[in-house]
Amino acid sequence: MLRSHGVFMNKLLRAFVQIATLKLGPEDLPASGFLLGLVTAAYLLTGAASVAFYTSSAGEAALQLAVDLCLTFGFFTLLLVLYRKAHRLLQTLTALLGTGVLLSLIALPLTAWLQALDMSAAEGAPIPAVGIYLIVLWSIAVTGHILHRALEIPFVGGLVIGVAYFVLNLATFAKLFPAEA
Repeated sequence: MLRSHGVFMNKLLRAFVQIATLKLGPEDLPASGFLLGLVTAAYLLTGAASVAFYTSSAGEAALQLAVDLCLTFGFFTLLLVLYRKAHRLLQTLTALLGTGVLLSLIALPLTAWLQALDMSAAEGAPIPAVGIYLIVLWSIAVTGHILHRALEIPFVGGLVIGVAYFVLNLATFAKLFPAEA
């Protein structure tokens, strides 16, 4: 029984890596509410680890995670409904959250490194900061790829929507959680 779970998790991880490297699409994942729930839990765990670097309040961290998840589910659900592709919702959300988990796991050490640096001596800061920016750009490209496949639109169209979602996400968080001076 444990072996079959390990094989399943290994296949799932490989599928997310292949989606993140633009080789597979959300249609290559099973349409499973259970799988979406599993990936959502992993997304929240990696999100909690990321948010912990920026807030010391558990309540604010939980609120930020809730806003992020609601924005993700709301935006992409509306998008798929508008494109009349609601039947692809489970797979699309699973692909978005699963690749989000992967990219967050890659970004976490860079975020820790950046936070550990003494900002008054910013000599080492460009390395992790550039790494984080590259991961953000990669994330937008992955979102564009997922939307390209889910909505059956050109990659450029998916990329434009991915950028729009990124800007919406940034604006929402800037408004709801302004940076302290």
